[in-house]
Formats: sequence, structure tokens, C-alpha cells
Amino acid sequence: RLARRLCGNCKEPLDIPPEALLKEGFTRADIDAGMSIYTGKGCTQCNGGYKGRVGIYQVMPVSEQIGRIIMEGGNVMQIAAQAKKEGVGDLRQSALKKVKDGVTSLEEINTVTIE
Repeated sequence: RLARRLCGNCKEPLDIPPEALLKEGFTRADIDAGMSIYTGKGCTQCNGGYKGRVGIYQVMPVSEQIGRIIMEGGNVMQIAAQAKKEGVGDLRQSALKKVKDGVTSLEEINTVTIE
């Protein structure tokens, strides 16, 4: 999926309560590390706070266990459960990383990852 990229010229930090960040999916370690969440203010270079797009994606290596589930005709839920056991991040976690890195906004990933 594609999300709008924050404009590097006008992005500014947002003050979001830790409880709200936890509800969005960030970890206590993320918050304690002092991460900054940004929003686009809008400027003459971007006309709205965003400039360009960035890919939000999930890469799932097919382990022996996941391969076995596939070969046995397993469903998506079984594959997802095994991937989670193996520590493979999902689409939402990938999007949260883009927010932590200051690439896009929390508001933007919510429109892209919450169905």
C-alpha cells in the first residue's frame, strides 16, 4: 500500500499522550525511548503537509513451518499465526515503523492500515 510522505520542509512534532500511542500499537519501549511523532503543517513546497508517497509493505520469509502449512492447504489465519510466532511483523507494524522514523504521520497510516 502507499502512504503519503511527510514534507521534510514543514513537518513538525505532535504531542500525543503515551496512553494513546499504546492504543495505536506502539510499545512502551518506543515511548520510553523518546520517539517523536510528526504531522505535516503545510507549506508552499507541498501545499498540505505531504510530498510524495512511501510504500507500506510486509515481507514474510517462508520458513519450514510456514511452508508446511501452505503445502497442507492451511488458511491465511494459520499462516498469520505462525508468522507472528516467528516474529514476522505485519502491515500495521511496518507502518508504525514509518511513523517512528518520521517518514509519514499516524493519521496517514490509520487511513492506510485500518479497514
